[in-house]
Amino acid sequence: MSNVIVVSRDVTARKNAEEQIREQAALLDKAQDAICVIDMEQRILYWNRSAEALYGWTAAEAFGQYANELLFKKDSSRQMEALKSLISRQEWKGELHQVTKSGGEIIVESRWTLVHDGEGRPKSILVINTDITEKKELETQFFRSQRLENIGMLASGIAHDLNNVLAPIMMAVPMLREDVHDPAARNLLDMLDRSARRGADLVRQILSFARGVEGEQKLIQPRHLLADLERMMRETFPKSIQL
Repeated sequence: MSNVIVVSRDVTARKNAEEQIREQAALLDKAQDAICVIDMEQRILYWNRSAEALYGWTAAEAFGQYANELLFKKDSSRQMEALKSLISRQEWKGELHQVTKSGGEIIVESRWTLVHDGEGRPKSILVINTDITEKKELETQFFRSQRLENIGMLASGIAHDLNNVLAPIMMAVPMLREDVHDPAARNLLDMLDRSARRGADLVRQILSFARGVEGEQKLIQPRHLLADLERMMRETFPKSIQL
């Protein structure tokens, strides 16, 4: 009868470690942020489900790809600056412009953490990206509306100043007309009156814009506008200019 030697090895610790890794991976897949792990040469080692949803590439498609080629356009200078800062400070946080599988552009708030091996050498980079594209668009719209509001306030102030300038002219013209009998002088007064009234009308339009009042749409006759424009040009331009 032959002797049988039985060798057993306790693998409980290894099994527990593997189970813990699986649980951690499952938790990362449930995260709302796009999470990936890349090595020091920019190759993708891990790609969670939120990354799949955000960028469009599956984990199988992303695995082994170079992140700087997959997620960035040709000019990835911002990404290289982030990498240099990460090496020196161990962490980096900032905004990045990236691309998706469909070719769309997104803006992410990115947080990078340098991971070391057992000997303290840089091994990989944990990247957590939050999509802030919609947030940035809303901010842009807000700043644009603020600029329009500021323009409206400025226009309102200018309009009031112009109104104060035009009011004495409009009041003085009728009084001057009573004392002026020379035809040429009266023509000048008429031109002054029309110009002042046209300026006052522009002031009213500016004030309406500043207050956000919607204008009334109505049909107009272009020939009347052209006739007024021609008369104003004839009265304003030197006689040497022929229309």
